[in-house]
Amino acid sequence: MGKSSRPTLTERRAEELHMTIARKAAEIFVADGDTSATVERIADEVGMSTRTFYRHFPVKEDVVRPLFRHSSRMVMQALRNAPEDGDLVETLVAAWTSELDAGPNLSPFGRQFLTLVASSPQYRLRWMEVDDELCDAMAEFLRERIGEGEGAMESVLPGFLIVQATRQVFMYWITSEAGEDIADLLREAFRMVLDGVRRKRPAQPTPG
Repeated sequence: MGKSSRPTLTERRAEELHMTIARKAAEIFVADGDTSATVERIADEVGMSTRTFYRHFPVKEDVVRPLFRHSSRMVMQALRNAPEDGDLVETLVAAWTSELDAGPNLSPFGRQFLTLVASSPQYRLRWMEVDDELCDAMAEFLRERIGEGEGAMESVLPGFLIVQATRQVFMYWITSEAGEDIADLLREAFRMVLDGVRRKRPAQPTPG
């Protein structure tokens, strides 16, 4: 996959600050059981002025974006580091579950936070927007693993479908009381998507 340029020191510091603010906001939301905390309260907890908060996040709902972007970067890093000859479905499952904070599943904190995000249209939109940013990188990864499609749409659609399938699995999982294993749900979703894609593409030569 293509390599992005290294962030500058200023960019890294800004990213660290964004993550600090985002994590504090998530802690407040989970403690309250809702997302109604004001910008003033979040800024005060972080030790900054409201004006400074708005320099980093134009609207309050943007505060969750760093958390989802961090997870997306970690997923793509796990995919870059995965063996090229490994089973593709298992590689994808491992990449997404590697970011979960309680082994193969979310901690109670993480699950409650995602539940709050999913139940709020404005916060859910931020989750969707970050997922959309991940689609191009996922499409590139899949092209390397299963080959190019016959046209432009077939080259990008599999990446979009994998990312959207992942979000739908998480949405189902956090709202379901069935207690199903998230890895099994992801595995089933990825197989459904990739089985359809592979039927449309010629078999790739075995590496080596």
